[in-house]
Amino acid sequence: MTEAHDNPKCRVLVLKIASRCNLNCSYCYMYNMGDSTYKGQPKTMTDDIVDALLLRVSNHCIRHGIRKFLFIFHGGEPLLAGRDFFSRFVSQANSLLLPAITPIFNIQTNGVLLSDEWCTLFAQLDIHIGISLDGLPEENDKFRVYHSGKGAYDDIVRGLHFAHNNPHLKEKPGIISVINIHADPIATYEHFKSLKIEIIHLLLPDATYDQPPPTPSTQTQAHPTFYADWLIRIFDQWFYETEAKPQIRLFTFIIKLILGESVMADNLGTQDNEVLVIETNGGIEALDVLKICGDGFTKANANVLTHELDESMHTDLARLFYASHTKLCKQCLCCPVKNICGGGYLPHRYSKLNGFNNPSVYCNDLLKLITHIQNHVLEQMPSSLLTDAGVGKLSFEEAKTIIRQEMDAMPDPSYITELEHF
Repeated sequence: MTEAHDNPKCRVLVLKIASRCNLNCSYCYMYNMGDSTYKGQPKTMTDDIVDALLLRVSNHCIRHGIRKFLFIFHGGEPLLAGRDFFSRFVSQANSLLLPAITPIFNIQTNGVLLSDEWCTLFAQLDIHIGISLDGLPEENDKFRVYHSGKGAYDDIVRGLHFAHNNPHLKEKPGIISVINIHADPIATYEHFKSLKIEIIHLLLPDATYDQPPPTPSTQTQAHPTFYADWLIRIFDQWFYETEAKPQIRLFTFIIKLILGESVMADNLGTQDNEVLVIETNGGIEALDVLKICGDGFTKANANVLTHELDESMHTDLARLFYASHTKLCKQCLCCPVKNICGGGYLPHRYSKLNGFNNPSVYCNDLLKLITHIQNHVLEQMPSSLLTDAGVGKLSFEEAKTIIRQEMDAMPDPSYITELEHF
């Protein structure tokens, strides 16, 4: 293990400030994929937990020389915590951390409670807004629904419009959207453009080997690439568009990595994941999406009331997540695009049989998408430059052949038991 992995740092906290949600999205990793620990959590985060976590952040930043720290308000639905919570949190953070440490604030909301008053408050507190939306009304309302079963699209878009039209907000909200391969990808993309969305995060549905991702009922392929095929259709239009277009984070991150730039993302690249999660009761966890691996899977017996962030970074699951882009299974280590893919998202590698000693359940999709994007990027470069650099196109099939050949020659990595013991 490298020196950096022996001294892991946290620069981001995902704050579960509300442990309940006013929506009941069918694919939600918090409530509908097997973890029930939210039932024992306080509904909202209390002042004593806020004070304790801010003190832990201050101690951690001073110890590691961190000058900027990101807080992401999350849930459940974070707006259920109420407006006073945000005002007090930001005031306390600024008072304790500034000027040595600059706090940065984001919020991820389902959008249905957003109003002009909420948006003005977030503008005053300098909180950047992200909203969850899954495409066209009929597609969104198959999954993003109230507990009554009523679709949430109209209310989400109303909240989106409040944020777009609020004169005090410096930045328009971005959206996160879970991919639905049964929806038309181009219609989905055009719909987002019609809503004047400037930043789009397209997310693969959370899945493990024990809970595989959705696939068409007519699936006949041995190693399908439905998600890559869906994304490639959008990419091929988006990449060559000459008019103003939204930033699609998945594509821009992959392009940056292809060009040798560094990207901090929990699902791509080779950078360490410098992130922890704080639950409403102060519990400190590695990553909330790892809840899909089993009931109570993320619990580490650490709490801001009793533990420093440094201690929490050294729990087994937190250490693995921190180094998950370089602590890869043998197949990933043999892959020619591993420095771009980074093995994909850690939760998507899990199986009860092998722990995290697996490639992502989306391995073929990621390989096909990345080689496709890479080849289109290379086409835009002068051939003489590519020749001098010794760089050439690589097809999906050629990449798979390289992996098979490399695996035959490579011994198992020494840390396999660490990946398997979860």
